[in-house]
Amino acid sequence: MPILEWPVDPAKHPITHGFWLDETNNPSYRNFYTVFDGHHPGVDFSLPEGTPLRAAIPGVVVRKEFHPGMGNTLAIRNGNIYVLYAHLTSFCVDLGQKIRAKQLVAYSGNTGTATTTPHLHFELRDLTKSTLKDSVFEPIFGQKPKNYVPEFNYLINNTNTEKTFESLALRYFGLASYASAIRHHNPSLQKFDLNTTLPQGASIIIPNYQK
Repeated sequence: MPILEWPVDPAKHPITHGFWLDETNNPSYRNFYTVFDGHHPGVDFSLPEGTPLRAAIPGVVVRKEFHPGMGNTLAIRNGNIYVLYAHLTSFCVDLGQKIRAKQLVAYSGNTGTATTTPHLHFELRDLTKSTLKDSVFEPIFGQKPKNYVPEFNYLINNTNTEKTFESLALRYFGLASYASAIRHHNPSLQKFDLNTTLPQGASIIIPNYQK
């Protein structure tokens, strides 16, 4: 189980915007967090653009993209824990890459519409939770993330997008090439091809990345 490391030196760059602050009456922020009922779903570090950012946990890069609100966004997964970095100026890692704790992964910035000044928005999510609002929880640095499990069950939901081994590999490993590894961990579903829609409601084991 990994210990949550600081993404930046807290002596130089302390947290400036705490977890789950109610911003419903703050005109500068209230429109940023509507899916979280107006609450701040992570912690922010005020940083000059271009500040080096380190991996808070070892894991695999599962997200590296531009999001309209969060700007350049990076996420690393280890088991059911998903660590997200937002508003970046640039990346230092690739999708599917295995990452060591404290490894340089990105540089801070001010990208996306949900920002007013240069900073790092940092989130923790528990992938066993069914909704985005319920998945976020407070980062406690220097401790093991609560509720950590190395592998977890996901119930197939094809309502919005059809799920296949390949789509789940992209979601949880960053690359479709991990699809066969997921199928290997699910003997009852091995009759399905890697790009065939999996049955609605089926329980599937999502294995951890391999170091």
